[in-house]
Amino acid sequence: MKIDRVIFTSVILSYVAGYADTSTFIGADGLFSAHVTGNFVMLPYDIVTNRIAASWIKLISFPVFILAVFISTQIINHVRDDRKAINRFMILEGTLLIISGLIAWIYRHQNTNSILNGLIPMLVVFAMGLQNAFGRFFSKQVFAPTTLMTGNTTQFIIDLAGYLKHKDEEKQNLKQKLVHGMYIILPFLIGCFSGAFITKAVGLGSSVFIGLLMLLLPAKQKSTRSYCFDVRVPIAQCGEMKNLVS
Repeated sequence: MKIDRVIFTSVILSYVAGYADTSTFIGADGLFSAHVTGNFVMLPYDIVTNRIAASWIKLISFPVFILAVFISTQIINHVRDDRKAINRFMILEGTLLIISGLIAWIYRHQNTNSILNGLIPMLVVFAMGLQNAFGRFFSKQVFAPTTLMTGNTTQFIIDLAGYLKHKDEEKQNLKQKLVHGMYIILPFLIGCFSGAFITKAVGLGSSVFIGLLMLLLPAKQKSTRSYCFDVRVPIAQCGEMKNLVS
């Protein structure tokens, strides 16, 4: 796979995840859409601070996220061609983000009912669930996971410490890893800032923008699936399959 394709995919997906996570946090009562860890923390916080009205949307996000990952597995099981599977992930995620943004934009001046208020961010949660699953099944498409920055930042600091310590050829390898890490971390951070400012200005209708970005990705994707996360491959064969596709 060409390195420029991996760079492009890593940058877009990281930006979209950072944007979506911050956008729903601002526009949907503190809801994290790109990862469920934050919602595990915010749900009990809402309960103990008597913000019951804000807690139900975080509770619903868990089964929605699970459903998205389950459907992702079904896509993998039924689409044998990796390129087609990747395209379906990208198109479905982009379409859901666009739909959520359009609904939010159309009803931006109206007092919408609670069902619609919940539907809009749940579409974003579902889209981010797809992206999380994509990172597992097709890890070779990106330099690192695009939705969680804790592990990426930890690895970046470890590599940086090694880079400062080594003075041999290993230093060049670590330099490359640092550059790859920046392709993930910086776009996510930029996505967070732009998601914050744009959502503050126009609301969750801004999801249309990142949905359109997602639709830039499907063209001419080439993939090697990460078989260690492929449910069709027994765990005992994981190492063997990984060697075959490396």
